[in-house]
Parts: sequence; structure tokens; C-alpha cells
Amino acid sequence: MFLAQGYFNICRRNYLGYFMNQNQRNGAFLLRFYLLLGVMVSAYFFAACNKSPDSSVNFGKVVTASDIDSNNAPTALADTFSTQQKVVYVVAEAKELAPGTRLAAEWAREGTVTQVSNEVTATQGYRNSNIEFHMTPGIDGWVPGRYTVQILVNGQRGPKVAFTIK
Repeated sequence: MFLAQGYFNICRRNYLGYFMNQNQRNGAFLLRFYLLLGVMVSAYFFAACNKSPDSSVNFGKVVTASDIDSNNAPTALADTFSTQQKVVYVVAEAKELAPGTRLAAEWAREGTVTQVSNEVTATQGYRNSNIEFHMTPGIDGWVPGRYTVQILVNGQRGPKVAFTIK
């Protein structure tokens, strides 16, 4: 194995040297290095997008919906609702949820927090489950505007989703 590896490297050097001068070889190496670095950084940020702040839960999609089923799965996705909407649901797909994880939702309109849900604690571990938070309008109905819902994981900010009331 050692001899075969050494032979391959010698042949490779000769092959590259035949078609490229030293500057071209350095440039080709740098190009491959930066491409690999870019892929690694992109993969890191993609994986971190839906991670909770303390890794006790790994989120999939977080969506808003006008209705959910008995498993808390969204059945009517929406990001715009009328002022007549009875309930707005936020559903977070939990790919993994560790026991003891505390979750809550912080609802805000136009950047001002309007409500923080009661915190719930996972009594056991869950996989591929839906976590549902919902809000109903106040006595005067929904106030039109841009809303956000920030999921809080063990008191720290997690994923955020936005919707509009018109």
C-alpha cells in the first residue's frame, strides 16, 4: 500500500507539472482550498440555523398555520391572516427534544413583545414531534401589522417565524 501511494503521488506531480507551471499549481491548490473552506462554512451555518441555543432540541421547520391536526401538525400553512382569524398557530418540528427542555413562545407585533406563553417542560425525550404554540385575538380582535414569534429554549432565544395580520 505504501509503495502504491508513493507511486501515485509521483505520477500525479509529473502529470500536473507537465500541464501547469508553478504559479498555476499554486492557484489551483488555493482554488480547491477556498472551495472546500466555503463548503465547510456553509455546512456549519446550515446546520446551526435550526439548532437551539443549548443543543437540547434540534428544530426542523418552524411555520405558521391557521389550523392543526390532532398530532399538532399544521394542516393549513399561512403567513398572512385576516383580522377575523380565530387562532394563529406556530408549529415547530422538533427532530430531537431532550427531557427537561423548557420551551415558550414570545409573540411580538411591530417589534414590541405583546405576550410570552407559559413555559412548558418536556417530561421525556421526543423525536420527530410537533410543538405547537397558539394565540387568539384580544377583546378588540387582531391588530393589523407584522408579527414575529420567537421560540425560547431554556430561556434563550431560538428559531423565529414571522406572519402578517391584514
